Amino acid sequence: MLLRVILSHNQTENIRKFPHDQQTVFVFDAPTSEDIKECEALGCRYVLMPSAGHRGMNRNTGLQYILQTFSPNYDDYVEFFDGDRYPTDYNPEKVQKIMQDSHIDCMLYSCEHDARHKKIFVPLSGATLVDTGTLCNPFYACGFCMRVGAIQDIMAYNHGFLFEPRFDKWGSEDQFLGLECEHLHFRVAMTNETLLNGSVGGDSDQHQDYRESLQTYVDLIREHDFPIRNKPRDFVVV
Repeated sequence: MLLRVILSHNQTENIRKFPHDQQTVFVFDAPTSEDIKECEALGCRYVLMPSAGHRGMNRNTGLQYILQTFSPNYDDYVEFFDGDRYPTDYNPEKVQKIMQDSHIDCMLYSCEHDARHKKIFVPLSGATLVDTGTLCNPFYACGFCMRVGAIQDIMAYNHGFLFEPRFDKWGSEDQFLGLECEHLHFRVAMTNETLLNGSVGGDSDQHQDYRESLQTYVDLIREHDFPIRNKPRDFVVV
């Protein structure tokens, strides 16, 4: 079973561009009547958040809805998307097969213009294992797929949350999830079998919220006693 959580913020025009069915839940912060009408017309589920901007907690809320509604099995999958990063090439069956064959716990989706490619010196054919244990690791939450068993293990480690709720501004909640994946010895890879529109990476220092989130990031690294590692391991094609 494949389930989806899509975080949407004033992005009604993109709703139809995502896979839409009863196994998709949109999480709306700053919801509009147009958002709701669009979801109901497409037969998608939705959750309305009382406040805007808390991306990690909003994703957690969508995930909780998925888990409570569908009771997925350990080997099922949940996809996460940001509302402005819809798939331009979508091959979920192929992604799941790669994950199963190569024992991958989490698959990151590439964007059409992706700054992470500058750090990965191998062709993205199928998938490439990536190291999420570095301080500036490549785990971005704009689009990824994670095995339910891995989600449950992180939630057990992280007091019931997939995304650390102390990140209440933009940025760093996804890279901290990358550090947790490394700590729990999960295999994380990146693929372009499912490709997202737009660009990602390279602009973090332009966001004041991100600069403020970095303090939370550093505080949590110290609290969890994660090693501060700057050099990634060698990337391996799978």
